[in-house]
Amino acid sequence: MDEILRLLRAARLRPVAEFGRETAPLPEDKKKGRSTWARAPLMWDTLEDAYKRGHEALKENLDFLAEQERVGRERSLIYKTLTLTGLRKGELASITVGQLYFDAPQPHVDLLAKDEKSGRGAKIPLRGDLIADLRAWLGEKLAILQEEARSKGEPLPLRLPHDEPLFCVPSGLIRIFDRDLEAAGIPKEDERGRTVDIHALRHTFGTHLSKNGVAPRTAQAAMRHSKLELTMNVYTDPELLDVAGAMGALPQLDGRTRDEQHATGTE
Repeated sequence: MDEILRLLRAARLRPVAEFGRETAPLPEDKKKGRSTWARAPLMWDTLEDAYKRGHEALKENLDFLAEQERVGRERSLIYKTLTLTGLRKGELASITVGQLYFDAPQPHVDLLAKDEKSGRGAKIPLRGDLIADLRAWLGEKLAILQEEARSKGEPLPLRLPHDEPLFCVPSGLIRIFDRDLEAAGIPKEDERGRTVDIHALRHTFGTHLSKNGVAPRTAQAAMRHSKLELTMNVYTDPELLDVAGAMGALPQLDGRTRDEQHATGTE
């Protein structure tokens, strides 16, 4: 959970922090010609300071600064949405405003059959906190659209078009994700030799379902898997499950009958 929170924060700050990176001397074997200095990489311990320096560096270009802030908010919300819905990257990229049902009895995203991996389509439930974030994001997108119309002297739109994409998911998201991992201090490869990529957020979704006691068949439905084995064995990390704590649910076996336990007040 700590890694997820760091990732969301790093994604939020990095677009502006890139303009606040400090310079550092290159190692001798990396120097070419007169190039002896380079921009230092963004690290978790230096990210907040780099973000502040980036603000200072861009203070004369407020429009560009605001754009970079929006990029960070969108990227962080993309990662959060993937983690809390189990959507795949391509599926999320297909979602438009008209597929969002915030006010339905069960708020959800209507994932179309043509955009789902299995080709069946699905209604993806949405949590209240994610809905609040998405409402704020759509409100921001509408405000930008209205400002553009105002500057052109056109009528102000009252709502976003139904075919407006929820997010602009960049084609280079995998490369961007790797840089956000580095800024969040998350190794690309863990101690078990597993590589972290954007699809790992779907694995995180599945593992959190099991870790929090969701019934396997319900977790399978949430993951939209055809086989329970896939949900339990591939998309659930046993290292994060509280197996030791589960032992507390087992009965006491001290060799006495239930009548003997009752007589001594053990029960």
